[in-house]
Amino acid sequence: MAAQVDRFRKSIEDFLVKYPCVDNVMQQASEKTKVSKVNLVMGVVGFTAVWLAIGYGSPFLCDFIGFVFPAYLSFKAVESADTRDDTQWLTYWIVYSYFGILEFFSDYILFWIPFYSLIKCCFLLWMVNYNGASLIYTRFIRPFLVQKQGAIDKVVDRVEDVADKLDDYVQHDKDE
Repeated sequence: MAAQVDRFRKSIEDFLVKYPCVDNVMQQASEKTKVSKVNLVMGVVGFTAVWLAIGYGSPFLCDFIGFVFPAYLSFKAVESADTRDDTQWLTYWIVYSYFGILEFFSDYILFWIPFYSLIKCCFLLWMVNYNGASLIYTRFIRPFLVQKQGAIDKVVDRVEDVADKLDDYVQHDKDE
């Protein structure tokens, strides 16, 4: 058990090194509270896990965690010179979008799964921290899109034609 706790503490330290913005916030909180950064992170993680499991507004908190943190890291990726991280975050957002669509249509079933918000949040964090989005994209989404690309392109072309005609119609009405 002690070895698992040490591994967990090490993973928190690695996380703080990987994300200096979080480390800075934890450092400031540590100085004010006189509690170590690792213990603060463990407390925040524990509190968040309990809230996601049984708290009011847990779907909002889960969506907030799965959107805001990756959005900030996407911003950092766009601002950096390295393009590899851009690909990582584009992949995340593709998978996140497909997951959102799938979740929308299966909401009535997912509602009945105990601790669903906690499970979903763990899944989203797995996609961020362990490159899970790349795995899902490579194994499931990309093959599907490659197979259906021709049909999807035809639909997109038709929608663009309809949108152009609608725009012409609206512009014509404005001119009269």
